[in-house]
Amino acid sequence: MNIREWTLPVYTILMQLATGAFLTLWVLRTALIKKYSQETLDRISRYPLLIIFITLLAAMLGSHLHLSQPYQSFLAVLNFPSSWLSREIVFNLLYFFSVAALLDLVWQRSKSERWKTTLGWIAITLGLITIYCMSRIYFLPVQVGWNTTFTIYSFFGSALLLGVLSLILLLMLDLRFAELRSADVVGEREAIFSSSLKWFTMSVILITIAILGLNFTHLSNLARGDEFAQTSLELLLGLYQPLLLMRIATILLGSLVLTLSFYLLIYKRKSISDLLNPVYIACLLVLVGEILGRFLFYATHVRVGI
Repeated sequence: MNIREWTLPVYTILMQLATGAFLTLWVLRTALIKKYSQETLDRISRYPLLIIFITLLAAMLGSHLHLSQPYQSFLAVLNFPSSWLSREIVFNLLYFFSVAALLDLVWQRSKSERWKTTLGWIAITLGLITIYCMSRIYFLPVQVGWNTTFTIYSFFGSALLLGVLSLILLLMLDLRFAELRSADVVGEREAIFSSSLKWFTMSVILITIAILGLNFTHLSNLARGDEFAQTSLELLLGLYQPLLLMRIATILLGSLVLTLSFYLLIYKRKSISDLLNPVYIACLLVLVGEILGRFLFYATHVRVGI
């Protein structure tokens, strides 16, 4: 894969990470509406939402580098009725602008909590539709390894796993910055993070199990497939076997490190600041695993025919 080809996996991973983090943030915010004030919810959402917006912007800019004529990419929307690529572009733009509008409301400290919550869920819906359209692009009869529902499930699985882990890190960094600023709301941030980490950790464990289960099911389906499917399997278990094992190991190890961090926080009474490095490592491990997985996705497809 050359540099231009690498922009495509980078785009998909960044888009999925941002959408998964946004979904996790908004689930958390919705769950806390009755317990904390609107001002508190805006405060813990402000910087994570800004980072999510920047990630979306980077993903969209990076995706244009994959095109031979990026300045004409807007013409792709003309095929919306028949093209999944056109649909992805349209929903991606709607998603981006809805997140931008929400970010403006949060930073302007709008008093309309219902409108912010509703707009947030609209944006998330658009983001999930974008990922679905992104996955449907690969439903090609001539690409046996891609032309399966595994592609859809794997893209959404990556979004959830990367999203939950990245939001944990964003919340920890936000808390750390609040401590450095000697903000008077550190206690609320600590309480929200501590009470949420259990659910975050359980989510990561379950998502990891689901992703690995899906991958083993995919390998089994390839083994039962035609000669082209089995060629993809031979690549995965032969030439690219070390990368496949590394992907499995990094995802498992990342989940294990996060679980250890939760154990240290709850049972060993470690401070949240002490857990920054382990959570950094967990995020990095899972990110490396997802990059390896996306490389294998592109590298082991076998085209039917010429």
